[in-house]
Amino acid sequence: MTAVVVLAAVVAALNWDALVRPVPISLLVATPQGPLALVLLLTIVALAVLFFLAALLDRAAQLRQVTKLDRQLAAVRSKLEARELEAADLQEGRFDAALADVKTQVNALKEGVDARIGAASTTLESHLVERFQALEAGLQDAMTAMETRDKERIDALHERVVRVRDELAADVAQSEDALARLVRPADPEDEGA
Repeated sequence: MTAVVVLAAVVAALNWDALVRPVPISLLVATPQGPLALVLLLTIVALAVLFFLAALLDRAAQLRQVTKLDRQLAAVRSKLEARELEAADLQEGRFDAALADVKTQVNALKEGVDARIGAASTTLESHLVERFQALEAGLQDAMTAMETRDKERIDALHERVVRVRDELAADVAQSEDALARLVRPADPEDEGA
């Protein structure tokens, strides 16, 4: 696109005399003399600038959308962390309550039985503690797997958002550079040619 604009500018500079040469222009009502080629060239330039500005505004809207997605990602991340903390606290509370309940039941059984059943209750208590430890290990493994999976998804989404934001920023920079080159006045050497 930029090469076409530069080529058109070079052709216009080389043929400046033909562009400004007055010719009869029919306006249906009157026929004045004027530089028709220059009027057409300026119309094309105005349309190109208009389309460029529209594309620039579209890119800016896309960049705003990426920024919005970044904010949403941060909010989702904070909510996820809060939920993880709540879930961990809830599981810990349940485990503590269950453990306390089991200990209370075991202690009540210990007090109510004689010496022969005391050995059996000790074995039962050991078995229950092992089961709860196994349950706690299983819950911890499940929580770790869930956290790992969620973190991978969030990281992948974040990488995509960053990549899209970088692409949009590069496109905007290219567009600004192209606009700056279009707006930059021609060198005095070009005008003399």
